[in-house]
Amino acid sequence: MSTTEPGNRRSPGATLLWLLLAVGGCGLWLVFLNGAEPARAWRALLINFLFFSSFSGGLIVWLAVVGTCNGRWHLSLERIAAAGICFAIPSILALILLWIGSAGWSPWYLGSFHQGIWLDNAFLFGRDLAALLIFWGWAGYYLLQRRGGPARQCGAVLILIYALVFSLLGFDLVMALDPQWHSNLAGGYFFISGLYIAVSGWALLSAWLGPARADQLHDLGKLMVAFSLMTTYLMYAHLLPFWYENLPREVRFPLPRMHNGQWRVVSYFLLCLVYFGPLLLLLTEWSKRNRWPLGIVSLLVLAGMWVERWWLIAPSFDPLVRLGLSELSLAIGFVGMLGLGMQQFHRRLPERYLREEN
Repeated sequence: MSTTEPGNRRSPGATLLWLLLAVGGCGLWLVFLNGAEPARAWRALLINFLFFSSFSGGLIVWLAVVGTCNGRWHLSLERIAAAGICFAIPSILALILLWIGSAGWSPWYLGSFHQGIWLDNAFLFGRDLAALLIFWGWAGYYLLQRRGGPARQCGAVLILIYALVFSLLGFDLVMALDPQWHSNLAGGYFFISGLYIAVSGWALLSAWLGPARADQLHDLGKLMVAFSLMTTYLMYAHLLPFWYENLPREVRFPLPRMHNGQWRVVSYFLLCLVYFGPLLLLLTEWSKRNRWPLGIVSLLVLAGMWVERWWLIAPSFDPLVRLGLSELSLAIGFVGMLGLGMQQFHRRLPERYLREEN
């Protein structure tokens, strides 16, 4: 792993790589959008919007979480997480695109359901867009306040906004894909698993970019294990009452994912990798304190959580397991956007962007 500070990374080759990934991935997605299965391409946009918005937004929220708890171990790693703000505009634009194309993929478009106006297409996307704008706006405001000091009160508000906004996105853009399915835990699972994605990304970037000490990597590894268990618990809390109550409206979620032979394999894969994987792979102190094992596990978890977002969305539309370039094209494009944005963030802002001394 390199020991170069992120602010000193000025390689034109890296910039070109990120740009090629962004343009190539988005261009390939446009080809699929105009191909034989445009609805599948729209769903790919939804999957990647949900994953990368959770990833980038959660990075900033983790700064607020640790800072609000008076933590100081993360101070030299703050710039890495703060760069998540660079995905604000792509995140907002992706939601607007989903709204524009909702006629081609959303099950509630022009539909009539017992939820009434709550599933009105314009009201649904209008409130989600407003909520997302509030989140990204407050995240930017928090980073500005953080430049001058701890900003703990501002950070506490950001944590609350994140929980509310991403719970709403979980209810509206995951649970509502099957308007007959209800779950009070869907929002909580979505925002907690988003924090799991973000801390795994923070651990990967810290190990990759190189400024993290062994004790900092150890703390990030412990957070990964903790949030893998929290995410596992919330998914189990979903499935247990579905199983013992056997209510038709509730078992609609596990049935296609656990009783369809192809999707059951994906479910077992997620159980082994993202739900219980960190508990085993990061069990030892050595695996959490060293860059390569922590970085590799973090990368595996991120890949698994991308599959988990696909697993949440795709079975609501398709009984077949179909994962290909249609879904992966935008993942490549968004990785390029995120990498390019983070590189420019580190390049253009001063190295002591966030004050280390309170």
